[in-house]
Amino acid sequence: MEANEMTETPVLEIRNLKKYFNRKEGFISSLLGTTKKPIRAVDDVSIELRENEVQGIIGESGCGKSTLLKTVIGLNDPTGGDIVYKGKRLADFSQDDWKEFRKNVQIIFQNPFESLDPKFTVRESLAEPLNIHGIDYSEERIHEALERVQLNPPQKYLDRLPKQLSGGEKQRVSIARAIIVEPDVILADEPVSMLDVSTQAAILRLLSDLTEDLGLSMMYISHDLSTVSDICDQIHVMYLGRVVESAPTNQILDNPMHPYSQALIQAIPIPDPFHDRPRTRLEGSPPSPEELEEGCRFKDRCPDRMPRCDTAPKTVEAEPEQFTACHLHYEESNVQPNADAPVQQGNQL
Repeated sequence: MEANEMTETPVLEIRNLKKYFNRKEGFISSLLGTTKKPIRAVDDVSIELRENEVQGIIGESGCGKSTLLKTVIGLNDPTGGDIVYKGKRLADFSQDDWKEFRKNVQIIFQNPFESLDPKFTVRESLAEPLNIHGIDYSEERIHEALERVQLNPPQKYLDRLPKQLSGGEKQRVSIARAIIVEPDVILADEPVSMLDVSTQAAILRLLSDLTEDLGLSMMYISHDLSTVSDICDQIHVMYLGRVVESAPTNQILDNPMHPYSQALIQAIPIPDPFHDRPRTRLEGSPPSPEELEEGCRFKDRCPDRMPRCDTAPKTVEAEPEQFTACHLHYEESNVQPNADAPVQQGNQL
């Protein structure tokens, strides 16, 4: 898949997006008049998604990637920043704009066992979005959607309930439900994590083919780097709400610059019992998002920690098209953050 020209207007743009969750005050806190800091689930994230492009967002569970997608689709209200669809801010949307946006930006959820109504047949699941968006019911259109997700022959599946489908078949129905309204953008929230390995590969090939055949743009999130290498044009690595590295997929896989990216790539399984490689040096677990310290959020787990990691790193272009937020890749006196970096600027807490 070829990357689009950078001069092209993004179909979907995330600008310095923030999503904070306030914590409930307990009785003691209320009595003492203390205020708890909010949980910064998404903290100053910027991503541009262009036509027929797939952007991958990876990171450990709890890094904020699912919250990011839910905020983009409108399930969460943003705390700050902007989401822009085809040049127009969602904050400025009219009711008609929202209706069009919800048709053209579809989401595929992680768990197909829960995302399908257990009382709906496959036909009813695919007819529902047509009804919601005022599109005339068409048996031919439903057949075509099932054929696109390789559920053949369609007649075999139309009257089945979810309990009569395998996990992979359920997820294919979920994908068919998303594409039947002919969207511009697909937000895929770990769509293969609940499936077995052989089914994962088939679903990933399907998603890749659909982006090519239908000209779709996709934002694909995962905690597993091995599932994004064949589908994504660019990868953004998230850690505790922030993007710490962003680069074209092959570039970041071949030469990760941030210590966290390096640890993720070193942890990718290699199907060769005789292959010898250095063990991942990353230890410990991410700190609680409720009590984040100042400075680099990765510092307590970083094998290359140094004194200035107690101050927040700037995002710099460490290599052409490869942006990273790490003190290892610049000297404060002579390197300035790149103004065109696709990830957050400054990272000041």
